[in-house]
Amino acid sequence: APVIPPAYPAMNSTMSVSRQTLQILIEEFCRGHDILERLWKDHQKNPIKSEPTDDDDLGDIFQELFEPSDFFIQYPHYLSLCVVGPTLNDSLNWVGFVESRLRKLVSDMLGKSLPLSKIQLWPKKFKACIADRNALLSLAQRKNSLTYFVGFQVDRFRMRGDQLNIELQMQNFREWHLGDFKPLIDGMDVLAKCFKVKELPLLCFEEMYEGGKIEGMRKRRQMRDADPKRQEAKRVARLAELKAKMAEMQRKKEATIAATYERKRKRE
Repeated sequence: APVIPPAYPAMNSTMSVSRQTLQILIEEFCRGHDILERLWKDHQKNPIKSEPTDDDDLGDIFQELFEPSDFFIQYPHYLSLCVVGPTLNDSLNWVGFVESRLRKLVSDMLGKSLPLSKIQLWPKKFKACIADRNALLSLAQRKNSLTYFVGFQVDRFRMRGDQLNIELQMQNFREWHLGDFKPLIDGMDVLAKCFKVKELPLLCFEEMYEGGKIEGMRKRRQMRDADPKRQEAKRVARLAELKAKMAEMQRKKEATIAATYERKRKRE
C-alpha cells in the first residue's frame, strides 16, 4: 500500500520499498506501537498531575521511543562495502554512483539469492577504509574511500554447508550495475568484507553508545537474555539436561539394585 506524506508535494514514499525493507518497517512500526501502548498503560496507572510544559519533560517521557538505533548489535553478521577511488574528484563521482546502486545489491542480489532471513543496509556512511588488510590498495585509494555496512541474519533451515559465499553476487554487481559508470577508470572498486558482531571496528559504536563498543556489547547481552525465544530455548535445554541427569541416576540405582540382588543370590 502506498504511504503518502502529509507535506507538499504529496507522493508515494514507499515506491522503492522491497520485501526486506518492508519487513524492517513493519517491525519498527510494531515496536513503536508497543512502546506507546506501554507508556499509555503506565500513564493510566500513575497519571501525571500536571501537564509537562518543558520540552525536556516530554523528552524524558518518550525517551525510549527516540533512542538511537541498535543496528550494530542487532545482527550476528555484517558486511562492509568499501568504496574506493584513485583521486578525490573521481572518488566523489564514483561514490555517488555506487550509492544509487546499493539498493539493488542489498535487496535484489543478496536478499533474493542468499539464504537470509533478514538483511538491512545502514544508510550512514563512514569516512574510513574498512577493507581486508591483504587488499592491494594504494595509499590514495585508502585515503579516498567510504564504507557502508549491511547487517544480515542467516536462515539456518535454507543454509547449505557452513560458509556463505558472496563472491558471485559481488562480481555480478560490478559487471551488471557498476559497469555502467562512465568514465570507469582503474582504481575504482567496491570491496566487501564479512564481520561477526564482536569483530566490528570501534568506530561503529562511537556515536551510538557513550561507553563505545564495551557498552554496545553489554546492551547486546541484555537484549539476547530478554529475548523470549532465547529464554524458551534455555528452558528447554535445562529441562533436557535435568531429564538426562534423572535418567542417569535411575540407571545407576537400577545397576546398584541388580548388583545387590546378584550378591545375595550368590550367598544363598
